[in-house]
Amino acid sequence: MENINEHNMNELEAMRSQMQLLKQKLDNQEIVNDQLLRNAMKGKMSWINKYIWFELLVLLPVCALNFVGLKMMDDGLSWWAISAILLLVFVEIMLDFYINHVSANDWQSENLLQTADKLVRMKQLRWWQLIVSLPVAFALFWWLFSGFSESIRFAVTIGGIVGGVIGLAVGIGILLKMQRTNDELIRQIREMKNINE
Repeated sequence: MENINEHNMNELEAMRSQMQLLKQKLDNQEIVNDQLLRNAMKGKMSWINKYIWFELLVLLPVCALNFVGLKMMDDGLSWWAISAILLLVFVEIMLDFYINHVSANDWQSENLLQTADKLVRMKQLRWWQLIVSLPVAFALFWWLFSGFSESIRFAVTIGGIVGGVIGLAVGIGILLKMQRTNDELIRQIREMKNINE
């Protein structure tokens, strides 16, 4: 009888040790999965940062060259209007950096719910940026186009309207893609937090 009890105790102890080992493996697996998910979320956000650097390093200089070309085409254009438009473009890019900034620490921190709140706020700020900047851009371009001489004003205005509509469509498309990226990240964070709780 004693041997049976001792045997049962040994089996029970072996099972406890195996359960402890299994629990450690599962905990380690959860940490690895958590880290992989955090890195994947960070990666999904990286295209937005690359796009903003593209705006600063490529689009702003191209925009400046185009406006210098317009000034050379029609000397009656106001340097003030051109400078104001380029300043608006620069301010918009700086706002993009500010609004879309998520530090590497945010992805690695324990509290991803705070990061999700930042992502929600980011979405709201993007819409506010659009709502404020569109009327300002419209007024500045109106000022610029009013400086063209009569002989080319019609052609430049039509070209500006067509370019503006295309630019607005592309810009809104990029904005919506940014918003979808945020929505996906927010959903993943909330799902991960629900699983861990």
